[in-house]
Amino acid sequence: MKSIFGNGAMIEGWAVYAERMMLENGYGNNSDEMWLLWDKWNMRVTLNTVIDHMIQVDDASEKDVVALLRRDGFQEEAEARGKWLRATLSQVQLSSYFTGYTEIYALREELKKQQGKNFNLKAFHEQFLSYGSAPVKYIRELMLPKKS
Repeated sequence: MKSIFGNGAMIEGWAVYAERMMLENGYGNNSDEMWLLWDKWNMRVTLNTVIDHMIQVDDASEKDVVALLRRDGFQEEAEARGKWLRATLSQVQLSSYFTGYTEIYALREELKKQQGKNFNLKAFHEQFLSYGSAPVKYIRELMLPKKS
């Protein structure tokens, strides 16, 4: 059942979150090059959301979207046109990476703040993933202590 009802934002967001978390924990020896690469990936995730909105809400043209991706996203022509096609065939799929990542990261940071020195990253990951691919909104409700 989890595969039928899996939440795309949680799944795609976890992938983006995991890339950052790996770098934060020493993958690539914390090199400037690795962080620059992550910044480029993050820019793509963010631009995916921007173009999804441009296409679905603002009725942007293929020409405008491709130009934005090439100019501001440093993407090749074929990749930019592929993004256009994806966004026109599947609404909000491109936004799911950004949405899921930002929700997961915000939850982690909130728990870190609440727990202070008792925060354990491994325990956070294990508990978070124990809920399967449910929407982050509901995982958040299950993980945050209830306020009286």
